[in-house]
Amino acid sequence: MKTFNYSSKASVKGNLTEIITGVVLIVVPIVFPFGIKIGATRILSPLPTAIILALVGLYIMFKAWRKIRQAGKLSAKSSVITVDGNKVSYPEISKGKVETRSFLLSEISNIDYNYGKGILTVSLANGSSIKFDLDFFDGQPQLKEFVESLKK
Repeated sequence: MKTFNYSSKASVKGNLTEIITGVVLIVVPIVFPFGIKIGATRILSPLPTAIILALVGLYIMFKAWRKIRQAGKLSAKSSVITVDGNKVSYPEISKGKVETRSFLLSEISNIDYNYGKGILTVSLANGSSIKFDLDFFDGQPQLKEFVESLKK
């Protein structure tokens, strides 16, 4: 039986770039209003530019807040992924609560890792997929060990 910690201990630190980017996209157009020009033609005046950038900044901050909130819920439950023989048990946040779900190794049809987003997607034979976030593991080596245990 192998266990893998699946709760981020540094969720704010891990999402600091997104938080700072969101704040900058909100504050800079308000403090230093600017429009967008191509050559001599004004495409957007300062107000629409500020609104668009503020909305993008809010969206980025919302995504970071959601990830921090999920990490907090997983940490509160001391979440672990367990690979016991042919059965894999993992925590999943459903309707605001952490629930333990499981699947069998024989049900796996595909394992795909997106390096850009840091998401491991495990596709099952019944058509469903389970996503594991690298940020919730202790690090890349632990994720690789988890993937190796899934391939057995």
